[in-house]
Amino acid sequence: MEFTKVKYAVDERVAIISMDNPANMNAFDEVMIDDLVAAIGMADADANVKAILINSTNTNAFSAGGDVKAMYDGLMNNSKDVFIAEFGKSISKMASVTKAILTSPKPVVGAVQGACAGAGVGVALACDYTMATQASVFMTAFSKLGLIPDAGGIYLLTRAVGVKKATELCMDGGQMVFADDAKALGMVNEVIEDDDAFADATLKKAKKFTYGPSASYKYIKELVWESEFNGFDAYVKREVDAQMACGATDDFKEGVGGFVEKRRASFK
Repeated sequence: MEFTKVKYAVDERVAIISMDNPANMNAFDEVMIDDLVAAIGMADADANVKAILINSTNTNAFSAGGDVKAMYDGLMNNSKDVFIAEFGKSISKMASVTKAILTSPKPVVGAVQGACAGAGVGVALACDYTMATQASVFMTAFSKLGLIPDAGGIYLLTRAVGVKKATELCMDGGQMVFADDAKALGMVNEVIEDDDAFADATLKKAKKFTYGPSASYKYIKELVWESEFNGFDAYVKREVDAQMACGATDDFKEGVGGFVEKRRASFK
């Protein structure tokens, strides 16, 4: 299968799925979302694949999250009703990436280098074992645009760091969480200090899972889903409704304008 914004390879029973759109720091548009979901599905269906590694070809960014420039263009070039209809379609798809990771029967290792913002944080949190470079930085950012975390972000973040810290991070969209703090909070499992060793370390971790009991891993993931994420679909529906309501506000237009025009947003 051909992908546009993702690279797919198999290395000794590890499916390596690399986000590959450096022009906008792997921002999640519909093509990226479709490619990621299809690539994870391909790995799930391949009996020779025993583990999945999700990383980026851009060592400076795992993902910048949503494509804010595309949102800005949509706001400027369409009526509010037309924009909201298209916006709703886009954000409804975003959670399909995190759900594909959460429900994959195979261990998924996330490899975060550089910036990990917005929906990228949700993707990193969804992975079964997440590794980060020392230079990595996590930022939810949504409230700076007048939005809420999507890709199941609040659902996943609350379970990783607790209600108080998740609320703080979501409301303070400018707060950056550096790698060591992310590990201390429970957002990542392991921090690799040597950037040059990162690619080998993440692949080694993924390969370690290929020698483990596949059925055991599958059922562990199913039971984790059952115990933690059984309400995910209902949550995501509420998330989409809330995000669309935020997207219809003047504050969202101002937040996106401030981001693209590189000025401080003035919310009303």
